Amino acid sequence: MSRQEFTAKVKVAAFERAAGRCEACTAPLRVGKTHYDHVIPDAMGGSPTIENCAVLCASCHGAKTAGQDVPSIARAKRRQAKHIGAKGPSKWRQSKFKRKVSGEVVLR
Repeated sequence: MSRQEFTAKVKVAAFERAAGRCEACTAPLRVGKTHYDHVIPDAMGGSPTIENCAVLCASCHGAKTAGQDVPSIARAKRRQAKHIGAKGPSKWRQSKFKRKVSGEVVLR
């Protein structure tokens, strides 16, 4: 699925709603440093509408993407793979040895 960008109309409406300030930290926005962020990430079904658009400064956008969006998208992909049975066996169980509580190493 391709990424759905915000239209110019949505960007203008969102900028007017924000009144020239970052919607996360309320810092004044600078020309060329304004980012339009999906509140619900596009990869998780977020639509490119005014309700799903947040006007953020570059630092807030980077923090939100790295701290919230990327981990939640990765988690959703892992859950989907597990649900459809596409997840392979875990690698930590593939050893023919195991360590007992006492520290002794024995064959499985």
